[in-house]
Amino acid sequence: MKFTTWVEIKKQAILYNLRQFRKLIGPKVKLMAVVKSEAYGHGMIKVARIVQKGADWLAIVNLQEALGLRKAGIKAPVLVLSYWQPDLANLAIKKNIDLVVYSLAQAKLLSRLAKKLKKKAFVHIKVDTGTSRMGISVDKALEFFRKIKKLPGVEIRGVFTHYASSEEYNQTYTNWQTERFKKLLNQLEKEGSQPLLVHAACSASTIVNPGTHFDMARIGISMYGLWPSEETERLAKAQKIPFKLKPVLSWYARIVQIKTLPKNTCVGYGCTYKTKKKTKIAIVPVGYYEGYDRHLSKKGEVLIHGRRCKLLGQVCMNLTIVDVTRISNVRVGDRVVLIGKDRKEKITAKELAKKIGTINYEIVSRINPNIPRIYV
Repeated sequence: MKFTTWVEIKKQAILYNLRQFRKLIGPKVKLMAVVKSEAYGHGMIKVARIVQKGADWLAIVNLQEALGLRKAGIKAPVLVLSYWQPDLANLAIKKNIDLVVYSLAQAKLLSRLAKKLKKKAFVHIKVDTGTSRMGISVDKALEFFRKIKKLPGVEIRGVFTHYASSEEYNQTYTNWQTERFKKLLNQLEKEGSQPLLVHAACSASTIVNPGTHFDMARIGISMYGLWPSEETERLAKAQKIPFKLKPVLSWYARIVQIKTLPKNTCVGYGCTYKTKKKTKIAIVPVGYYEGYDRHLSKKGEVLIHGRRCKLLGQVCMNLTIVDVTRISNVRVGDRVVLIGKDRKEKITAKELAKKIGTINYEIVSRINPNIPRIYV
């Protein structure tokens, strides 16, 4: 048994999903592949290598991730979307990494460093149009642009915003944010200050709201074959958008022990489950440390030999107990499917998310990065 648990990533599925987005946005709009946070659990470096020829830009969450890409030899344009450490900013300039800017202090620091290094610092100004998260408030953005433009060594390459509810069926709030953003863009254009790259669209808005595409679309969760929400999927169908996604990630484990328990035997921590009859169980070496959520206790299922098997008792830190009474010829070493397909059955990240009241993003991004990723 080489691995007791592992994740498989389908390269061709990633590239297929990117091609679907290329068809949606057309040849004039650039595509930014979001590989932040270990590529939503899929492996940042490997995914970046897969997509760098199919995407125009890569996006990550912080400067450490960006430097990791450069260290790995990734030469594609990279944007830090959220935040960066001031003491590493000189490395960003040296390594040609574009940085987000939303405060004058950040811009002034970059100006000083650029002068010292005799290089330009390229920035994208993040504008808060209604998410009330990171970014310069839209009503202060015009004056902010004017101040940044005066700083030597700093070049504004892009301006962007982020949507608060683009995953909803009702696009009213998204459209309101877009209009606020457009008003700013019109003001910048009148002053001759509009940057080369304007971007706002995430996966959801790229699919269902073409008015958000601008110069570049940022594709995150759906590059990995997952719909941003059920409402996005429903809206896409209502709009008759010819769009399909292929799941990229599967998660497997191997059974490490099988035993038979008599009736009325307690199973797992807290004795939360007691067998109602003679029961055959399999021990699976995955728990909440590995990223298999504890809230799946007593309600989750796995696939073994193409059949659904229920979890018994509590998910432990590194182990989960599964009822295999109905599975004939089950053996130690048999494959267990946590996410993926086995014969006619499948378990999706969406299914697991619904069972524990969360979103598919959390299911895949919380798979422990120490678990081997195999790219097939």
